[in-house]
Amino acid sequence: MLKIQYLVSGGVITNYKCSSKCKHCCYSSSPKWPNDYMTPSLADEIFAVLKRLGCDAIHIGGGEPLLQPDKIMSVVEAAHRNSIGIEYIETNASWYKDAASAKAVLKELKDHGINTLLISMDPYHNEYIPFWKVKGLIQACSDVKMNVFPWQMEFWDEIDALDDQKTHSLEEYIRLYGQDYPVRLMGRYGLNLKGRAFMTYRPFMKKQPVDQILKESKPCRLLSGIYHFHVDLYGNFIPQSCPGFSIPLKELENGTDPDRYRLFNSVESVGIKGLFELAEKEYGYMPKNEYAGKCDLCYDIRNHLVLELGLDLPDLKPEGHYKYI
Repeated sequence: MLKIQYLVSGGVITNYKCSSKCKHCCYSSSPKWPNDYMTPSLADEIFAVLKRLGCDAIHIGGGEPLLQPDKIMSVVEAAHRNSIGIEYIETNASWYKDAASAKAVLKELKDHGINTLLISMDPYHNEYIPFWKVKGLIQACSDVKMNVFPWQMEFWDEIDALDDQKTHSLEEYIRLYGQDYPVRLMGRYGLNLKGRAFMTYRPFMKKQPVDQILKESKPCRLLSGIYHFHVDLYGNFIPQSCPGFSIPLKELENGTDPDRYRLFNSVESVGIKGLFELAEKEYGYMPKNEYAGKCDLCYDIRNHLVLELGLDLPDLKPEGHYKYI
């Protein structure tokens, strides 16, 4: 059976809809996603399971969780009911309009026991969010004594060198800091190269023959990892390393039949070769000659199943991960 008996650290994705479509986003969040948000009842269910599995604290992210600040409060309340601490809430500051309205939201968060905001600041976000919003939100946090976890502060001077009233494309950063800036940026940020982040950096990666990738196939045990997992608003357990693969958390707690989640199980237990052989035999998948590694091949197979064949497969959820990349 596929089963998880213990979880250490992770987060809750309250929504995938976002004000941005950042090039580094491994979850493929964007404005195109439906305006769905985690319900209070599902939040209760998720936090109860997490507590039973030994996870005492989580962070909240998205998408942009503060696009709907009224709805995040019920999620926070559900965490408290289940004795789950909230380490921080992630935000890109896009919702900031002025000090007064921002401080009203921050004060309500503090009243609900939230003490820290992780505020994104990097060239990826700056393509969509002018830096004055980030500065304004940081000042508002200071005014109400809300802690700020800046992610990442090392980019401050580079962003601040440009007009903070405007957004700036990655091409502008390249002109200012050099042609190799995107690659250096990837290393400095510490990206998880999945989802849209993988599509962004795929052209920079060395290609390998498909036969070589299959020959080197090993089980991908990170799919059942207990660190930096996420649970999304649909109740899916999102592995720490691979968004787009999922199993309902409540099923993983009790153990679920691997035959129902054959794609997930094939990668977790055999590796990319297992997924390839399954897709080739049962879904008529035909590979290209070369790929930028096993993850590129894996995404090509999954895109074939979800986008080309239009299949509704339980372990390739949510479909928006592929549709809105």
